[in-house]
Amino acid sequence: MTRYDKILGNLIGGAMGDSMGAPTEERSTAMILRDFGGYVTEFLDSPLDTWAHGAAAGMVTDDFSLAYFTAQAIAENGGHATTEAAQKALLKWCEYPEYFDYNVGPTTRAAIEAMKGKKVEKKPGAITPAADNGKATNGAAMKIGPMGLFSGGDIDRAIDDAITVCLPTHRSDISLSGACAVAAAVAKGLDPAAGIYEMVEAGMYGARRGMELGGKVGDQAAGPSVEKRIWLAASIGMKAGGDWEKGMCEVRDIIGNGLMTVEAVPAAFGLFVSAGGDVMKTVYGGANIGGDTDTIACIAGCIAGTYAGTTGVPEHYLDLIEEKNKFDLRGLARQIEELL
Repeated sequence: MTRYDKILGNLIGGAMGDSMGAPTEERSTAMILRDFGGYVTEFLDSPLDTWAHGAAAGMVTDDFSLAYFTAQAIAENGGHATTEAAQKALLKWCEYPEYFDYNVGPTTRAAIEAMKGKKVEKKPGAITPAADNGKATNGAAMKIGPMGLFSGGDIDRAIDDAITVCLPTHRSDISLSGACAVAAAVAKGLDPAAGIYEMVEAGMYGARRGMELGGKVGDQAAGPSVEKRIWLAASIGMKAGGDWEKGMCEVRDIIGNGLMTVEAVPAAFGLFVSAGGDVMKTVYGGANIGGDTDTIACIAGCIAGTYAGTTGVPEHYLDLIEEKNKFDLRGLARQIEELL
């Protein structure tokens, strides 16, 4: 498998996960089965009662669109992750109402408003908590999947890049831990000899380093260990024996499927392992796990796509994603490859 195929696999894996998970977001698995007549395993228009709010089949949400704009900005900066490039991507991205207005998460929205100079007025007598644990959301991990590609396989560089790119929006050490886990796994996945469990180990290392570094340069938060929950999720995935549905249900019930980093990131790793690294099965798991389906499927798709490339991905899926979102995934993949 060529490096280009792994890079393109990362991009299309993340985009597919986001798009396929958009119509099911916020529903439970039982509701998905009821409302869609079975598991969602293809692109569908998003119902009006979702955050994607009627988006056409193949459209992505804030998750992959921000990952795409961020990767573009870093590529245009010669592959160098800087705060300026990350902020440039954010300000460009927020000009697209189809991605920003309906989809943007609470932590990212607040950060962009601060960049624009908007101040949040505090109510008289309002208490400022010692730790804002509610900001340990998965918005850092959702946009970081392609960032691990720029390291060329250097895991520690991928971790440092993830911190740099995510700090403008997510200062929580837990959020940064999750982002570093994803970036590290992707960096490891560029190695043709890397297996599923080597990528999981890299993700655990990234989570640990991200927590250490995040606590120094960001804000400390209270919560479980992302590293240990990745290990737990991967252990659950191993028992699934390649049965993505069985693994999905176990990961959902034990790890969770929510907005917080400590659920979404470990769940993505668990789905990746459950599917045996298969890109489509990994994405199916994310799209049907319930809760924050688009984000979990996006993260998991980036990881699986780096491992398996575009193997098993229908060619017309790539065409549809590019057409509906006016993306050039093939061109971006070539641009990233040339920088390595």
